[in-house]
Amino acid sequence: MKIKVQIGYKFILGFIGVVFTAAFAPAIVDAMNIVEWIKQPLSFLMAILIGLILGSIFTRSLTKDFRQLTSIANDISNGDLTRPNGIDVNSKILQDESTELALALNAMLKNLKGLVNHIKDAAANLAEAAGTLNTLMAKGHKTTEDVSTGTSKIFEGALEQAGHVENASKTIKEMAKMSDDVSDKATDMAAVASQTKSRVQKAVAISTSALKKMESILQGVDSTKDMVVRLEEKINNIPKILDVITHISRQTDLLALNATIEASKAGEHGRGFAIVAEEVRRFADNTNRSVEDVAFIVKDVKAEVERLVNAAAESAMFTQGGREDINKVKGALDEITAFTSEVADKGAVILTLAQKQKEGAEEAVKLMEQIAHIARENVSTTEEVDTVVDNHRVSIEEVLASAKKMSELSHELNQVVARFKLEQGELSLFPENEAGEIMIAEKAV
Repeated sequence: MKIKVQIGYKFILGFIGVVFTAAFAPAIVDAMNIVEWIKQPLSFLMAILIGLILGSIFTRSLTKDFRQLTSIANDISNGDLTRPNGIDVNSKILQDESTELALALNAMLKNLKGLVNHIKDAAANLAEAAGTLNTLMAKGHKTTEDVSTGTSKIFEGALEQAGHVENASKTIKEMAKMSDDVSDKATDMAAVASQTKSRVQKAVAISTSALKKMESILQGVDSTKDMVVRLEEKINNIPKILDVITHISRQTDLLALNATIEASKAGEHGRGFAIVAEEVRRFADNTNRSVEDVAFIVKDVKAEVERLVNAAAESAMFTQGGREDINKVKGALDEITAFTSEVADKGAVILTLAQKQKEGAEEAVKLMEQIAHIARENVSTTEEVDTVVDNHRVSIEEVLASAKKMSELSHELNQVVARFKLEQGELSLFPENEAGEIMIAEKAV
């Protein structure tokens, strides 16, 4: 059971207790078997002693509460908020103004802890926001400077573009005039290309006929080569035949010599036979001389035939090269035919394109006049944008200064909060929203 008693009433009750004790002290002494002359001093001393004891108890109880209040007040004034529960007032039965002061200090300690936690969180968020804002504004300032530089260049470019557009307009008008000339020349070129195609087709037909005749000549050269080779083989067989004839003539000469010897042995009877044998020997000698002459002639003929064979071989090589050249000529003629056909087709296409170019040039003249008008408007608009960008750059510089000031304030706030000591892991007493931000800080922002 808790009873609330004011401090003034406690003093009165204490005084009454002391008076009551002093009043009953003589009765207590009388009840003791003590010498009479000692009773009065002893009563006086007992009253004083009891009064001192009661006063000391009352004073210690009262000063204890105030010492606790003074201690926690000093801790709070020094920034020490590490007391977990403040002052314990639940154990007191007789509560007074010091109890109310203790409750107020406990509430103040609790709220101050929450406030410091909140300020720490708010300072951290403020520092982070200031850093982020400073970074973003620095990027924005750089971007604005780049944009300002870009708009200045755009303005200069717009002026230059306007001049180029005027020049381009003049050029396109000249081009439109030239397109008329191109269209006329394209018509002439298409006619010439068509005539060229017809002439090339005739030339290709003549060249094809000549190539066929050349192919026949090459085939004749190949046939001549084959006949020369066969002639060489025949001539190579003649020396063998001459050797046989020479051998036969020598045998005949020997037979004639033997016949002459036998005829001389026969005397007068063998004279006719000797004459025949002499004729045979003379025939054999003539045959040998003829064979030698023929061999010499055959040797010359063989040399000529060898030269003819070599010439035929070279002709065959040239023939092969001629065939390749003929094939190349055929390919070239085919390409020329295709090229002239393509040129004629492209001439027709160029004629069509030239006519379209003429129409496009006329439209381009109209468009360039519109572009020139737009370019002049762009110059005016770009000048206005350049002015707006300059104003925006000034605004960003002001925001940068504010962000720097906010960062300095956050640093100062952290220094102030650093004076307070909190328990490790102590939570803020203020509610947070779903984003994890303290609601009071959100309202303050």
